[in-house]
Amino acid sequence: MNTIKTTEPMITPSKPMETAWVHEALEPDQLSTAKPQYGRRALNQRTRFLLWAMRVYLVLMVWIIVLEIQNAIKTRF
Repeated sequence: MNTIKTTEPMITPSKPMETAWVHEALEPDQLSTAKPQYGRRALNQRTRFLLWAMRVYLVLMVWIIVLEIQNAIKTRF
């Protein structure tokens, strides 16, 4: 295979050119720009309470796991 060496820099396509094929390959309804944009949903008070309760539970469980790992390391060494 013969290659030609030149002193000219290789031209790289810009970002829009690199992703232009995606717009050609996808159907119009598959593009995120074509889909309707919905705002944030208003959650009722019960749902917000449940979400915050799950967040508190998660932080508590992570804290307990860290303590258990710390205790296991202390007793092993």
